[in-house]
Amino acid sequence: MGLWLKCPGCQGLNLLSIKVCPKCGQDLDKLSAKQRVYVIGPAPAPPTPSPASTTDAPESEKKVAVNQPKTPKPEKSPARQPVKKIAKTSKKKS
Repeated sequence: MGLWLKCPGCQGLNLLSIKVCPKCGQDLDKLSAKQRVYVIGPAPAPPTPSPASTTDAPESEKKVAVNQPKTPKPEKSPARQPVKKIAKTSKKKS
């Protein structure tokens, strides 16, 4: 959950650290107390890299897929057999 500032111009939700609304350009830094509307909402999603930004990265920063050998999956063990209970015989002391 996060705290958002509602833009009085376009009603868009903005982080509190934003000084100007990126949607309409409204100055959010100089709003009066009456103009400020705070909304509790979900946390912002982490930025996702666009496909263009991954292809423009320098060769040193590009992730290279390495063909690693697949580890063999362990074979299934045979079904466990129920353990037979051994009857205890008690010796009577004479």
